[in-house]
Amino acid sequence: MKPHLIVVGPLPPPINGESIALDQLIHSDAVQKNYQIDVVNMSRNKGTKGGHFSFLKIVQDIKSILTIYRKVKKIRNGILYLSISQTKLGLFRDAIIIGLSYGKVDRIIAHLHGNNLKNVLLSLKPILAKKIFSTLKKIDTGIVLNNTLATNFMALPKRVVVVANGIDQHLFSSKEIDSAALRRRKNNTFHILYLSNLIESKGFGELILAVMDLLKRNVDVTLTLAGQLFDRPLFEELFQEIEQCNWESRINYLGVVTGDEKKRLLLETDLMILPTRYPIEGQPISIIEGMAAGLPIISTTQGAIPDMIDGSGIIVDRVDRESLAHAIKQLIDDQSLYARLSEHSRASFLKHFTLDHYINELISVFERGISNEQKNYICH
Repeated sequence: MKPHLIVVGPLPPPINGESIALDQLIHSDAVQKNYQIDVVNMSRNKGTKGGHFSFLKIVQDIKSILTIYRKVKKIRNGILYLSISQTKLGLFRDAIIIGLSYGKVDRIIAHLHGNNLKNVLLSLKPILAKKIFSTLKKIDTGIVLNNTLATNFMALPKRVVVVANGIDQHLFSSKEIDSAALRRRKNNTFHILYLSNLIESKGFGELILAVMDLLKRNVDVTLTLAGQLFDRPLFEELFQEIEQCNWESRINYLGVVTGDEKKRLLLETDLMILPTRYPIEGQPISIIEGMAAGLPIISTTQGAIPDMIDGSGIIVDRVDRESLAHAIKQLIDDQSLYARLSEHSRASFLKHFTLDHYINELISVFERGISNEQKNYICH
């Protein structure tokens, strides 16, 4: 029989980097070919809000823990692959899952899709911290998105490895990339894209203000925002100001975009901006999508972003309207800089952030977690 792979983590909806990455994993042909996949979806039901305590969450977590325990008790081998939480309540739940699974599976792998685990661990009360630290030492392999994020595990798992996120390398053909680059050179209007959830700490408000400042200076720009809306009061306040200035045709919000609509949007855009201060930001898949389309990126020092866009974009040290407006204007005015960043962005994607690379790296990690007998069933 093929070895078992029990995947524990959130699947879409909602759409975010973590849920997308897990969805890619369980639907990968290579993974399905090599493993018997069993999925426990940890996405919260409607009516629960991330980061807040509720009895509904407790009920959901108890059900998930019991489901996982029945699965590991039944198979008594294989791999538990856990997308580890970055909240206190979620981490407490995950510690129970790890404790109950230890000794019943061949290996426990914990994948961190962010950059806040260390902060949560350090914030725990001493008694609870001692118990959770002891439990996390039972993890055979911790996975992080980038070397700079490895300290999140605080040297508790037996080893920590790096696996970068990735998307389909065939999302854009070479012909589509060349056509988009030609259009960008000919187009007078400079199109900016924000592709992420509209959360205040992700900087969408500062970006809107920066674009409004550029429009007041008669800079020919447009801004499109796409993603799930979370911070509605800020959004509505800003769009009231946009309407008062009659800039609805220059700054617009599309909601969540997927599939062909997202692809078209990326090809018709000149620049991607994610001015994030989001505490748990890791390695945003939206930035990888922008790089796949050959877009220069403007972003921040949050998480693994600096290494991601090194040579492919501009890092702003401060997230404010002045800094963002300056960076945008720099790329509008300096065509040689724009072309250099654009070319490097696409090349870096193909080298580091493809879906094949992501899946192959995960399978390599999984192979170290199964017995020699089971490895005979792995298809290469």
